[in-house]
Amino acid sequence: MKNPLRKGDRPEPPGSGPRSGRGTLAALLLGTALLFGVGLGRTDLWAPDEPRYGAISEELRSFRHGLGGLILLHLNDRPYTQKPPLYFWLAAGLGAPFGRVHEAIARLPSAVAGFASVLLTVWIGELLFRCRRPAILAAGMLATSFRFAFSARRVQLDVLLTAFELGAIGLFLHLDARPGGLEQARRFPAAIAGLHACLGAAALVKGPVGWLPLLVFAVFLAWEGRLGAFRAIAPAWAWLLSVGPVALWITSAISLAPSGFANMAVLDNLFGRFFSGTAHVRPFYYYVFQLPLDFLPWSLFLPLGLWVLWRRTRSEASTAGTTQPSRTAARFLFTWIFVPFVFFSLSAGKRGLYLLPIFPALAMTTILAGPVSGTAAAMGAAFRRPGLTILAVGMLELALFVFVLPRFHIEKSPRPIALAAASLSREGRPLGVYRLRSLEGAMTYYGVPSLISLTDESQLRAHLLENGGPVLMRDRDFRTLGSRFDLHARQTFRSARRRLVLAEAPP
Repeated sequence: MKNPLRKGDRPEPPGSGPRSGRGTLAALLLGTALLFGVGLGRTDLWAPDEPRYGAISEELRSFRHGLGGLILLHLNDRPYTQKPPLYFWLAAGLGAPFGRVHEAIARLPSAVAGFASVLLTVWIGELLFRCRRPAILAAGMLATSFRFAFSARRVQLDVLLTAFELGAIGLFLHLDARPGGLEQARRFPAAIAGLHACLGAAALVKGPVGWLPLLVFAVFLAWEGRLGAFRAIAPAWAWLLSVGPVALWITSAISLAPSGFANMAVLDNLFGRFFSGTAHVRPFYYYVFQLPLDFLPWSLFLPLGLWVLWRRTRSEASTAGTTQPSRTAARFLFTWIFVPFVFFSLSAGKRGLYLLPIFPALAMTTILAGPVSGTAAAMGAAFRRPGLTILAVGMLELALFVFVLPRFHIEKSPRPIALAAASLSREGRPLGVYRLRSLEGAMTYYGVPSLISLTDESQLRAHLLENGGPVLMRDRDFRTLGSRFDLHARQTFRSARRRLVLAEAPP
């Protein structure tokens, strides 16, 4: 069966050769590096995720749990069951020469992964459009979509996950473009190995969701009537690379962990998050309104792009001499968007971050709404206008990240709270953190020497009787429990509903 993704199936538009757009590509990569890298450590780690991940990485770098600590992660000296270790390995490794996982270092894996994602989007766009210029535009839109740019500057697992998934997707399309297509993929074992290694690394970042591209590939091939080709990219030995790493890690961690770790790490955090929503419970329609907000400003053009894309999935008309995707390429893009969107909509737990891996596909779809999707002859002038818009958006976002967001430090940074708590936690008195799990990692990262997590009133009473240490709690909890436990406010932080109280009982 003739495959429109394969080289030689249709002529490339003029100006789409390997040298075309080199200067523009270089400018895009330079701008991306500035957008994701300038002022990376200017703000403290902001709760909830950043300081927690920073604390895990720092605890790993300190090597205080020995070799076993490289496998079984710890937070506040307790086994951490929520996430696999790859991001934390990278952050700890980068921080080792400096003696600490500083803020910029903790964010560096995300920034590098964001840069790699932009570059991989150019490669994937060239494979799908058979032209470099629309691929560069799509990569620029990805880099400047707000949620992606913001996440690439944070201690965030999802950008690293996106980069590895893009590597797998690019290799899948590369194999389909080789002589013989996917059906002859076993002639290229190195590419198959790379594809599965990317999936294995993705799973080591966030667990089984890293294998979601396999479902995208299967649905796409079924749509094309080529499902049998899936076997060619999934020989038995390749699963050692995609499934083996996370299986080896979880087995090793269970052997080192106390009893109950397997239930918490596998059952609660895998099945519990998906089916019952142990965290971030949202309605099934959550992404219908959240995704357009996260993909701003380019989501303004996304509806038209999706309409054009859907038409292309049903049209057999030739696209020779144009920069529009072939029907096969359009079907792949549509599947890439649709499968994860439905998958995560069915999940009880939802966050906007979960859909970051489809942002490159959204960017490629968005450009179909503009003149760039027309004939190659119109590309020159059409390319400059959206290119200038991308540049303007990138400059505005850089100004926002470097100059505006640091002004919110008083409300967002946990450092002042941790320093105040540390000053009251001397002489071995641990800090009690009452029903504030999101701040526990931040307290450790910014200097609290010892911490006890308190989840109910009985644990609070025991802490005050046994340790006599200070307690950090929400203002509404202090107003309810302060007089009952004879607590006195030593210091307050933040304002309104986010107001926190650092309290102590008299000796």
